[in-house]
Amino acid sequence: MKRTLFYISTFCCILFLWPPHLHAQVNVFQGTYAECQLQAKKENKLILIDLYFVGCMPCAEMDKQVFPDPTVAQELKANYILYKTDVMKEMDGKKLARKYGAPGFPTYVIVNADGQTILTESGFFSVDRFVSLLKEAVHRNKSNLNLAFNRSLDNEYPAAYSERFIKTGEKHDFAELENYLDQQKDLFNETAFLANSVTSFPKYNSWAYDNLRQLINMYGGNLLRNKISTIATKKSKQYGSAQQLDSLQSMLTYIRPTFNDKLWDVFLPGFITSYYTSSKDANTYLQLINQYKVYNTWDLRSNALGQVIIDQAKNNEILKKILAEYQQQQKKQQLDVIDNYRLTLLYYYLQDFNLAAKSIHVLLKADLSAPYLSMQKKEFIALKDAIDKKNSNLFQAKDIKKIIPFNLS
Repeated sequence: MKRTLFYISTFCCILFLWPPHLHAQVNVFQGTYAECQLQAKKENKLILIDLYFVGCMPCAEMDKQVFPDPTVAQELKANYILYKTDVMKEMDGKKLARKYGAPGFPTYVIVNADGQTILTESGFFSVDRFVSLLKEAVHRNKSNLNLAFNRSLDNEYPAAYSERFIKTGEKHDFAELENYLDQQKDLFNETAFLANSVTSFPKYNSWAYDNLRQLINMYGGNLLRNKISTIATKKSKQYGSAQQLDSLQSMLTYIRPTFNDKLWDVFLPGFITSYYTSSKDANTYLQLINQYKVYNTWDLRSNALGQVIIDQAKNNEILKKILAEYQQQQKKQQLDVIDNYRLTLLYYYLQDFNLAAKSIHVLLKADLSAPYLSMQKKEFIALKDAIDKKNSNLFQAKDIKKIIPFNLS
């Protein structure tokens, strides 16, 4: 079995070439999936199925950073047979990706010795999160908390769905799946659920949302996240327009089980921001990001506040609240260029032109040689001109974001 691994997930599509090999302490089953199942029965162990493809960066990083870790290796040795299969090159991989509707890669599926599915997850996991996932599956198996997937890899799938994973060269429009779903007497059955998971037909989106808790109990949240996040973003905007904060908070509680802890941290800011974008209620926005502890670093929080500063240019109450945050941060450490820009804007909108002049002076003396910052220099000079003229209506601010380094973990 080939072990040159790579990854693109639903959440990050960065490719790079990497030819790693798993460290010696990680034993990968060599053989077919059917043979792996027989071995699992013999040893009475769970099977960890790792669905990957060549060119998948997070897959490669899992092999490099996570699988060789002694804690992970120990958990795998004690309770698992590790089965890796390429979803592009190997038929077992293609069939398993189809059966579990792999929404991104790597996708991990854990099944027990009897072939019952315990859980599915996709994406990069840090060591701690991956060990927790493995231990959770062991606990769920002992408690007979299985998902509703059957044991077969050869169910009758609609052609438009199957072609997504097993290429035959036939052309099938996803629109075919609406007619397929219309004909289903039981939308909870496995193939109907899978077909629905890859579509965005409004009535079947609504059906999935209305039956979310039952679907999570049956199939887990992994295949529902993309659909539910799309629905939740739309609903957040609607609730914002209608100033329905209670409805937003009820929705967030309702959809929370769809997301694991890490992905909740990823998606939640978008839902809250969508509410604010429609409502322009900055007080509620600040309340929400504090209540849900949305931004766990200053750089993330500052980026979120940037647009609010511009939106609320005439709202002195909000500007003063945000100004207090930047002044507090200024006491802790020297502000970077983007923070100084936002601080200058705050003074400018509050018509404290003396402090605005001092702040813009610091900003323009900073090192702006980096390409991204040098592109913004015209903005900073235009802001200085407006400050010099003491005209808080003259400058049309742009929301300049900090570039925050990407981290898979």
